[in-house]
Amino acid sequence: MKKKAFRIIKLLIIFAVVIQLSVSAQTPKYFIISGKILSDSEIFQNITVEIKKNNQLATISQIPTTRRFRLELSYNAEYQLTFNQNGHLSKSIIVNTEIPSEVMQRENKFPHYLMAVKLDKAICEEENLTTSNLIQHICYSPEKDIFSKLPTIFDVEYAEQNALSIRQNSKLSENKSKFQSYQIF
Repeated sequence: MKKKAFRIIKLLIIFAVVIQLSVSAQTPKYFIISGKILSDSEIFQNITVEIKKNNQLATISQIPTTRRFRLELSYNAEYQLTFNQNGHLSKSIIVNTEIPSEVMQRENKFPHYLMAVKLDKAICEEENLTTSNLIQHICYSPEKDIFSKLPTIFDVEYAEQNALSIRQNSKLSENKSKFQSYQIF
């Protein structure tokens, strides 16, 4: 009788392990972006993100008044995220989630990508701006084995302009330290 009960418990444990493995194998993997909207506006309503997947409109989502967002993007696709707020210039970010198949097979997952999106007030007509200057890119870097922001000429100019002031001002404010690990767009 004890042997039969022990065998049943053993079979139940094996069954539970097999079910757990099959469920985890079927669970889709996502590239997760966690972020915050930075805006000089006092009003944090009507901020949206338009998401296009492989040049097809996937969704338009409202950003909560907390200005925080979380996006789950499927791997091996290209997304265009366009952030909008009334009276501000829209900001577009291309996210290429393509990764090599051997990287996809690994069990370790990528950490959440932390992003802070700064929306600037529209001072001039948006039609007169070159939109290619506003688009930034995120993609997988095989050398670093992480997703990273591709540097633009504006990043280089900004770094050169602020190098001296950063050296002189070594004490960071609490607000800046919160965003130290965020990539600013």
